[in-house]
Amino acid sequence: MKQLPIHQTISNQIRSEIQGGKYPVGAKLPTEEELCALYNTSRPTLRQALSTLSAEGLINRRPRTGSTVIATQPPIFLSHAVGAVNELLDYPGVMTRKILDTSLIRADAQLAKEIQCPIGQEWFRIVSLRFQNHASLPLCLTTYYILPKYAQVIKHPNHLSTPISEQIVDMYDVVIEKARVDIYSHQVPTKYAKDLVVQEGSSALVVTRTYTGDQNEVFQITVSSHPEDRYRYSFELKREVRLVRPPIKK
Repeated sequence: MKQLPIHQTISNQIRSEIQGGKYPVGAKLPTEEELCALYNTSRPTLRQALSTLSAEGLINRRPRTGSTVIATQPPIFLSHAVGAVNELLDYPGVMTRKILDTSLIRADAQLAKEIQCPIGQEWFRIVSLRFQNHASLPLCLTTYYILPKYAQVIKHPNHLSTPISEQIVDMYDVVIEKARVDIYSHQVPTKYAKDLVVQEGSSALVVTRTYTGDQNEVFQITVSSHPEDRYRYSFELKREVRLVRPPIKK
């Protein structure tokens, strides 16, 4: 039977130890120097083994900080393909949320700038982790800013699975007249880095959704921070065929 390459044998062993609980989610692997000594191998061979585990989504490698376990099974990363306007507003698949915090707040200057609202605006804030298809690794950190008059939405029977904008529509007969989506890059909020199973200062793709009802009232703003490599937004644009008007005869 053909012998496996050394780097594959090492990656198989470390993967087995991660899945067996020796290195749980959030734990750091031994240093490269320690692993080289443990497996009696060269640094290039070890790095090839670690690259395999990183590509599978099991570890996160950072210069000078080492390798951190981020999953025990290769996670399924979400690719969000958009073909219609309503598909811009929420994620495909089965989504669930875990509530981390709820509070009544007033927007300070920093928050007002972030979500583009007046300073002093009152919001009912819900901070949550979102998971796709019951995965163990969170897809993103989502913070909801809702007008206080809709705060009882947390009592909706499907509060942990249905999009909150739909819950507001269901409970309060609000009509979503328009929604704006903004996408930009930022860092994962330091306070919630551990909950997202990432290092502090990690990059994130941020998707902000602003929902406007009748009388031009913004009733919900949602800010979702997706750690790098966990989310992809896809658009397919087709050429618009326009009719050319015939020249006007004089």
